[in-house]
Amino acid sequence: MTTPVPCAANAAAQQAFLTDLAVLEAQVEAGGAVLYYADAAHPTHNTRSTRAWCQVGEERPLLTVSGSERVNLNAAVNAYQPTQLLLDETSRVDAQSTRRLYERLLAAHPTAGTIYVICDKARYYKNKELTQWLQGKPIVQVFLPPYSPNLDLIERLWKYLRQKIINTTFYRTKGQFRQAVLNFFTRLPEFEHDLVSLLTRKYHILDSQLTS
Repeated sequence: MTTPVPCAANAAAQQAFLTDLAVLEAQVEAGGAVLYYADAAHPTHNTRSTRAWCQVGEERPLLTVSGSERVNLNAAVNAYQPTQLLLDETSRVDAQSTRRLYERLLAAHPTAGTIYVICDKARYYKNKELTQWLQGKPIVQVFLPPYSPNLDLIERLWKYLRQKIINTTFYRTKGQFRQAVLNFFTRLPEFEHDLVSLLTRKYHILDSQLTS
């Protein structure tokens, strides 16, 4: 069995991040902050073959669509309450979409001392106008080390979305597909047991040096 590992994964950088993260988590647990993981996803309206039961030697037809239209999602999930997720569906994930998402964060936590947002180093998080807008606000962006999807809690949510909604049903139209994806977020309490088990704050460090 093989496991994909980013060739530039750096164990030392990941460990340093987790050391700093422990300090932030202590603030959250003391009641002085909240902690979110933010990321974008772009589910594509196209059928993907995963697994299915069929008789040995027989083929099983799989309906497909030829389109490649996407649903663009910009989201942040509470690291301590996995069913608390803020979402911005947008035509394009950019600094403006991220600002709208952050405005929802501020509205959801009007009395929070600090709102930590763990995110990757996508260009829109580092946008100059967004950075200026954040000045004086309680939102603090904390950037993940490069090539560290294993440390990004919301990646597990995207994987669960694919497993639960995207890869299990054929959606003939983009409208049906989009509605199923968006309905997933209104149904999060229904999936609470799975999400609490999946989005635990336990992380496996990846190191490209372990591969030859």
